[in-house]
Amino acid sequence: MLKLLSLVSLSAVISYTCEAANPLVLPNNSDKLSLSIYNDNLALVKDSRPADLANGINDVIFDGVARNIQPETAIIYGQDIKVLEQNYSYNLMSEENLTEHAIGQRVNTVRQNPENGKNIFENAELLGVVNGRPILRFDYGIDPSFNGRILFDSIPADLSNKPILNAKIFTPKSADKMLNLAYLTSGLSWKTDYVANVINGNTLDLTGWVTINNESGVDYNNAKIQLIAGNVNIVRAPIRTRGVLMTKAAMYDAGAALNFVDSIEPESINSYELYTLPNTATIKDKQTKQISLLEKQGVKYSKEFNLHSPLYLSDSYKFEKRHPDITFVIKNSESENLGISLPVGTIRFYEKDKNGNLQFIGSNNINNTAKEETLRLNLGEAFNISVDGKINKVSSKEVSRKPNQFKCIIVKTLTTYDAEVTFTNSEKEKNTVIFKQNVADSMQVVKENIKSISENAVTKVWNVEIAPESKSTLTFSIENTSESSICK
Repeated sequence: MLKLLSLVSLSAVISYTCEAANPLVLPNNSDKLSLSIYNDNLALVKDSRPADLANGINDVIFDGVARNIQPETAIIYGQDIKVLEQNYSYNLMSEENLTEHAIGQRVNTVRQNPENGKNIFENAELLGVVNGRPILRFDYGIDPSFNGRILFDSIPADLSNKPILNAKIFTPKSADKMLNLAYLTSGLSWKTDYVANVINGNTLDLTGWVTINNESGVDYNNAKIQLIAGNVNIVRAPIRTRGVLMTKAAMYDAGAALNFVDSIEPESINSYELYTLPNTATIKDKQTKQISLLEKQGVKYSKEFNLHSPLYLSDSYKFEKRHPDITFVIKNSESENLGISLPVGTIRFYEKDKNGNLQFIGSNNINNTAKEETLRLNLGEAFNISVDGKINKVSSKEVSRKPNQFKCIIVKTLTTYDAEVTFTNSEKEKNTVIFKQNVADSMQVVKENIKSISENAVTKVWNVEIAPESKSTLTFSIENTSESSICK
């Protein structure tokens, strides 16, 4: 019996013919608008609009949807309604579309007289368009390369100045309804810019700004904004389709609270980080807006000077006046006065000179950085620290000779490389350079005046301390075992 009633009810919906005489236009001025913006030029728009629906089928137009809407993702839902169909029209006014609609018609043209600069107005038949150039039949002949402009008397009815989403919605009785609309659109993106103000040798103040760029083709007024950090997999439709789109259920929450906080604590959602901005914001089309994301004072850091050795282990090889990289090391933990998920972005460092003037000292990009992860940021090369290195001596000796099965003699040779690296510190404070040297699997350090550590199987690391305005010298010897064959 219940199945029979459902079929009868559905039949009544489909056969209902008393549609609204005029479409119901829902303007884009809702105060219940929210945006979820992703890193990769994608946003989920969620909107609620009041509608005075008549019983039966209503033709409803949602005014002011994004020009870059992905129409196949549009969802319309509400209480006691049934969406029979929804259509997206994006046949917009443009010179190309106006010209295409006028093919086969008489049009007015205007061009400039090259002798006196006055406009010449004429009437012609538009035969077609080839490679963007109109082909016109004037009374005196056909012009395939007209160098003027076409003037149009009117705008075709099926062209509009903005995209339109319309739907046929059935409701069993007249009532004021809240219609919810959600869709994905391109043209909205966000990125993070950080400012690190260095206070002293071990602390800095860190602020973060979210920069939102709107190229979606519509304004978003007083929107609640959420930002999703992480790479979301997206199936891109190869062709933007028109026509009927079926509705589906969705979650919607467009509430917004006015809060003022130093930093926005992210929420973990399906292994992504979700940042909910505390205040609503208006983002106009073709507008870039900056919104405060975080402010942390007294963040601890350390500074390193790193040089990956260019020293090649060969006879008499040397390098001169190499400057180590300046690396700022920041651990993203609460113990270091940070401890907040940092979305991908650019961080710029500033420091005051002795006169109190702020100076830019370098920048770098960061990836999405979770709590307890460590940032290592290269800001450039240290001007006042230089490094020179050379191979002082190369000596070789035969270790053994053994025949093999092919009646060849296998000769094993031991080669020793004696290296010397000099570090010059022109600053008035002590510095340490982290010096890294690549070594092959067949090599080993046999002698050194500063103890090394192994970063991995092929990298040796020395921490070389240099007193103020002085030099330090690192010496080490590396042995390499090699084999060669002598065959008669």
